[in-house]
Amino acid sequence: LKLKWARGPVSVGCFCPEKTLRPMFERFLFPLLLVALAYAELADLEDECWGNETCSMSLRQLRGETTSSLELEDWELAEDVDVEENNATGGPYTFYVYRAKNDHNYEDTNVNMANLAGVMWYLHSEVVGHCPRKFGITRILRYKITMMPTPELLHSKKDFAPLCHFDSGACTGPKPVLDDYQKYGYVVGCDRPSFNHAAYSQATWYSFPGACPSKTFQQKQGCGEAGGECKPGEAWSRTCTWRKQFAGEITLDQLTHNYHFEDRCKKGFKEYDIAADRGQGTNYWHTRMSKHVCDRRMSWAKRVFASKAGGPHLPEAPECPYGDPKR
Repeated sequence: LKLKWARGPVSVGCFCPEKTLRPMFERFLFPLLLVALAYAELADLEDECWGNETCSMSLRQLRGETTSSLELEDWELAEDVDVEENNATGGPYTFYVYRAKNDHNYEDTNVNMANLAGVMWYLHSEVVGHCPRKFGITRILRYKITMMPTPELLHSKKDFAPLCHFDSGACTGPKPVLDDYQKYGYVVGCDRPSFNHAAYSQATWYSFPGACPSKTFQQKQGCGEAGGECKPGEAWSRTCTWRKQFAGEITLDQLTHNYHFEDRCKKGFKEYDIAADRGQGTNYWHTRMSKHVCDRRMSWAKRVFASKAGGPHLPEAPECPYGDPKR
């Protein structure tokens, strides 16, 4: 009998006396070997995470365990959700934002970024359900933002303008946002996405206008239009409303322990199946409509960032006044 184990095939035989131990082998040991054959089918999924408590739990789904037990055991590894305070009113405000990105490096100006709940909402709703992942996303970048609303915006009793949707470096609308830049200055915008896609209750997206926000990256050269990103040492004004500082990154592999995702994807395993509301190779994305599970997922992400990137604890940005969470 040949058994295919992760470390190579192993031959198993019985050289027992015919009338003594062989019946015992056939009655007791042989059925155990059949069970071992079934578990050997998991050998192709072995990786450097094998044997690690967190990761081996994430492979239990492949052995037929229930979703509820996976959720309970997985999120017990994370700390309880922190209650985040918001920045004091009036500004300037300092907070973290996050951006899901592929392996290419380019400037993150005239883009949309999100708080941690927002980037998790985006990954869960639009990225990890694809094989390969949408846009080749492999990592989450973190930036420290310092933002100062203009007097004109504060006079409207708001800290943000409505979100500007950036595409290829250009604000594509809605059109009133471009008009707002003339009214309030080149201020940061925000919006809150629908909870009907994933239950990240505080998910918020931001728009950060840089130079020439009405032009695409290819059209910006020679453009004389101002923007809102501050130059070093520049004083706050209508054209200096925000500063950013890189504050570390983590990979999705580090977050989910789903190593060798591309190889598994080619074999038909799904990191997250929207219809089934679960994945294969990692249970990190199980259950997107439970606020409790989504909160514990974010708590784990904070732990991974603290371990891999460090950095001080920062309060959340002021609450975004735009967006209907029930839409």
